[in-house]
Parts: sequence; structure tokens; C-alpha cells
Amino acid sequence: MARCWSYTIAAFGTLVLLIAPGTGQSCGRRQVNITFLIHKGQEAKPGYWPWHAALFERKAKLFEYICGGSILDQNTILTTAHCVVTPGGLKAVETLSVHVGRNRFLIADTRRREHAAYQLIHHPGFVIDDFANDIAIIKLATDITYSDYIQPVCLWNRDTNLQSIVGMKGFIVGFGLNEKDVVSDYLKDAEIPVVDSYTCINSNPGAFSFKLKPEMYCAGNRDGVSACNGDSGGGMVFNYADVWYIRGLVSFIPQRDQKSVCDPTQYTVFTDVAKYLSWIQKNLRQANEVGGPSGDPVHTSVDRNPKLRLLNLDVCGTNRYVNTPEFDRQVFLGYPWMGLLEYAVEGERERQTLCHATLISDRYVLTAGHCVSSPPRRSRLTAVRFGDYDLSTSRDCATVNGQQECAPPTQVLRIESAIVHQDFNKPKYANDIALLRLREKAIITQSNVKPICLPVTNDLRSHKPTSYTLTAWPIGGNTLLRSQREIVDSVECQANYTQHSINLEKTFHQLCLKQDANSAACRFPKSAATLQTVQKLQDDDRYVMHGLLSHGPKKCTHTYPDVYTYIGPYMDWILSKINE
Repeated sequence: MARCWSYTIAAFGTLVLLIAPGTGQSCGRRQVNITFLIHKGQEAKPGYWPWHAALFERKAKLFEYICGGSILDQNTILTTAHCVVTPGGLKAVETLSVHVGRNRFLIADTRRREHAAYQLIHHPGFVIDDFANDIAIIKLATDITYSDYIQPVCLWNRDTNLQSIVGMKGFIVGFGLNEKDVVSDYLKDAEIPVVDSYTCINSNPGAFSFKLKPEMYCAGNRDGVSACNGDSGGGMVFNYADVWYIRGLVSFIPQRDQKSVCDPTQYTVFTDVAKYLSWIQKNLRQANEVGGPSGDPVHTSVDRNPKLRLLNLDVCGTNRYVNTPEFDRQVFLGYPWMGLLEYAVEGERERQTLCHATLISDRYVLTAGHCVSSPPRRSRLTAVRFGDYDLSTSRDCATVNGQQECAPPTQVLRIESAIVHQDFNKPKYANDIALLRLREKAIITQSNVKPICLPVTNDLRSHKPTSYTLTAWPIGGNTLLRSQREIVDSVECQANYTQHSINLEKTFHQLCLKQDANSAACRFPKSAATLQTVQKLQDDDRYVMHGLLSHGPKKCTHTYPDVYTYIGPYMDWILSKINE
């Protein structure tokens, strides 16, 4: 928050303890020590406002911070309508990024989690010209996982009369412009009092008399501590018996000298959340949930899809090492879903293996779209090889638990058909995924050939780890390798590519990850390498596939990351293409 926020598109009753809708998680409670709180527009310590969300929008080739919001439940963010609506209509959901647990603007630490939006719901009575009914809900594509730094806020459940809070002080929080008129690097908070409408209007009749509605209220000290540009949508919260309740949403503040910057000597106008409780409740998970949040297309089309039976869910993602710590496991026989595409090259007897393939069932394989649509010159895709480990040997053997063990033979399987995503390269490098159907089934009873699990449930898709395990054959190398890759958030990823003049329009169908920081010698993996992590499926620990390598730097660098196709958003597409 600044010492300012904007117009520029900017006695209690009985206590009732609320529960975050759809969960067993109590709302409005801090989970961290509260002795270090800094007031009056100063830095807020991590975890002090765990319900605050930061909204970013991709504009051209950068993500721009636009607004604040508040967590209501695991897939619902409350904000103002002008944050998601333009004169031309709703903003495109694919351009929005919702960050929770974020306490720094320029640096995203490991506490932060990033979620894509799938639905924007603004109040039907919203009037963009005068901020009437300035309230909206963002439904998320994946569920929020609560932590000490990520919690829901309680909805107001007391007297809705404005007079009940006039003179009371509440807190506002945000990354909005600071006293230097630049976005604050740290989340800021400030405590300000609510004033009555008469006082507010009389302070500036030209600004407030026509715009202040009964569903709004004013707050502030007119002393330079207020909301400012970028703080719109953030909540004003009040504490009662150590529980925090949201009563207001930052809507607008008059401009400074007719500039598009807030005037911190004016009152801030808030949408009064208490006037919209029934509308909010209609859009919460608890109100609509019958086996899944209402309107969630992923839940309805994936979680109950009858084609899930084709994915070998009884055996997927298993191997003998799955219950051993990741980097104590053998790579040999440890990732039996890893394969290589074979290309026949004109004039050569040997097959080339330039791209990875990941076995997802005994009949289907995932790979990158560019590996199918743009094969090397004078070559054609012919088959997929599974069960290999060391490409330089005819049969793989290794020492396992002190004993020499050899793998079963590899399987070279012909390809019956290939389907590249219809939107591959729209925008450039996006939707880089292809599905291959094998002419004959893979023999998945072999220890070196088994399918990996896909994120077939909401819980699997909602998993947001800070790192993934990458398995790949390096370019020019013979042995399958494994490394840990750390997540880079969309804002940082897009900024790094733009800074280096590399063409990227980051979508939420992509993941960005750092190159291998622990590798003494940088080795580039072949295309379509597999990202995975261990998760619970049917009460067992299984490997679940979350990404495949699409593109990245052509030299060893930590300056900008590799980009992976994110599997979760493509689950409905995959299921629509597989058949008996």
C-alpha cells in the first residue's frame, strides 16, 4: 500500500465464529506470531494478512499488478468489479494471475502460490462510470491450499447498519502506490477510521455527493495515509475477539490535481460488503457444491469422466522406489514411463531419438506438439521406444541393493495416429502438446515399462509445489538423468523473457522452472522431458505428471527459465481424444 490508494481505479453484536465455506478451516485467524505488526502504511510482516490476494494481468508481454482481493474459500476471491470489467466487457480470464501468500512485489518467495482464474462474476448492477455495486468474485481453476501464510477471511456477520461501525478503525492492506507514487515492494497496511456519509460528502461535495451510494462507506484520516492506485479490490477488515471480518472493498478515491493518481488527503470510498452478503453466498462453494464446486468445468468433465478407466489408474505411477526419498531412489527402473520418439531419417539406417515421450496408458503417449508437427528435416516419426535407460548399451544392467540386476528388453512400439493440439503455437510456443496412439498396446507388466498417472482429480491438479522432479536424456548424452527444478512465477518468467527479447506470452497452460542449479555441467534435456511429483492417488503414493518441456534458453543461464507445458489444464482435451 502506499500512503495513498483510487477513483483512478482504486457497537458489535454477539460473536459468531464463522467457518470458511466448504472446508473445516476456521476463517479470519492469523496463524503466525502477531507481536511484530507495523502500523500506519508500513511493511506488513509475512502471514499477518494471510487472506490478501494480489491480482496481475498480462498486458502485451508483461504481467502488470492491477488490484487486490481477499480469500473467501478455497476457490473464491472477493474483489471489486472495476478490477475485472472494462468498458468492453469482462477481462479475459486467461490473462489474469491470482497470487496468494505473497508479501513482496518484486520477489516471489516459497510461501506464495499462483492460481489461474476460470470464471469472473461481477454484480449484475455494476455501473462502471460511477462505481455502483462495485463488487466481483473470481473463481479459481485450482483449489487454494491453506498454510500459515494463506488463510480465508470471515465475511461480516453482524449489524449491517453503517452507524454501527462509524468511528471504528479497520485495517487496509495492499501493494498500491506509495508516497513516491511507485508500486510498493512490500505489502503495506494502515489503520483508518470509518466516517459517516455526511462528513464524507461535506469534505468534497464535487467528488462524493453524486457517487456515494447507500451501498458504500467512507474511511480515512485525510492525513496522507490512505488507499491508492493498485489497492482497489483489497479488503478493509475489523477485528473482534482475535477474528478478522471483511466489511469493505477499496473502490475509489478522488484524483490528485486531476491526475490519474490518488489524493491521500481525501477519504477513501469502500463497497460495503455487508450489503451484498446474500449475493456473495450464492457464489461460494458451500452454496453450490454437490461433489465439486458449481460451474467448475474441470471437475465436471474430468473427475467423473468415464474415459478415466482407460488410463490404467490401478498401476499408474508406481515403481519399487516410490516410498524412498526422491534422491535416494534409483534412476534405473525408477521412471518406467520415460520413452523416446524414434525418427526415420532419409538416407540413414539408424533411427534418431530427438524428443521424449511419456507413457500415460498402455495405449497412449504424451509428447510436445513441436516434436510431431515440426520433425527434423528429411525425417519422419515412426515409433516410440520404452524401457531404455542407457542408450549406449543393448541391455541395461545396474547394481540394485548390492545386487546386479538387468532390465527386461526395451519395447519399440509403432504409432497408429498423432494428434497435435489444435491451438499449438497460438500464441507462439503455446499449447505445445500432442497425443500419440500406439498401434499395439505397451506391455506394462514389465518393471521398465509402466504408465505415469495424470492429474485426474481436483486435489492432484491443485497441488502447487515449489519444485518438481525432471527426468530426461540430455542432448548428446546416453543415460537417463534426474534433477530438481524450482518454480518461477508467471510475473517473473514473463519479465525475464521480455527483458531478453525472447518471444513469450506466458499462459496458465505453462509452467516456468529454473535450469538445474545443482549441476556442475549444464546439460540440456531433449524436448518434451517429463516433470513429475509424488502424490496420493487411491491412498497410494504415485508419480503424477505435471509438465513436459516445451522450450527454453539456448545457453546455460539462470537469467530466464525453461518453459513447460502444464498438463492439468489439458486433462479435458486428453480425455476427449482417447478412445477404446
